[in-house]
Amino acid sequence: MSRYVGIKFEFGSRLSIQELIGSLTRGGWRLDDGGQINYLVEPDMTDWDTGPLGAVPAVIEKMEQAREAHGACAVILTWGATGIGGSFLVLSGGERLMLDPRVDTVYRKDADGYVDFEWYLAKILPAVGGLGLSGYTAVDLPS
Repeated sequence: MSRYVGIKFEFGSRLSIQELIGSLTRGGWRLDDGGQINYLVEPDMTDWDTGPLGAVPAVIEKMEQAREAHGACAVILTWGATGIGGSFLVLSGGERLMLDPRVDTVYRKDADGYVDFEWYLAKILPAVGGLGLSGYTAVDLPS
C-alpha cells in the first residue's frame, strides 16, 4: 500500500521564489540534494533538472520564470547537513507551498510508519511564519 504524505502551507498573497526560498535558506534549509540542485520548472511538472550547487541564483531565476509563466515550480531542499528534506512545490503562483518529505524522511518513534510532522514544522514554520502564512495542513493517508 502506498501513502500520500505532505504539508501544505497557505499564504495570504503571492510570494516570489526569492521570498520563499530565500526565507527557507536563511532558516537553515539548503538547495543541496546529494551535492547538486534538483529543481522542476517545466509546465508539465514531470522532468526534473539538475544543476551544480553554485548555480543557486540561476536556479531561483528559472523557478521565478516558471512561477510567473504557469504558476508552479519545485526544488529539493534539505535541512542543514542532515540530508533530510523533500520536494518543496510552489503552487498557485506563490500562494501555496507544498512539502513532500521523501528525502531521508523522519518518522515518529511512537507510531511506526507515520511521518514526524513536528520535526518538519519546527524547521519550516520559523522560516515562513513572517511571510504572511495563513495556515497549514499536514496529511499522511493511505492511497
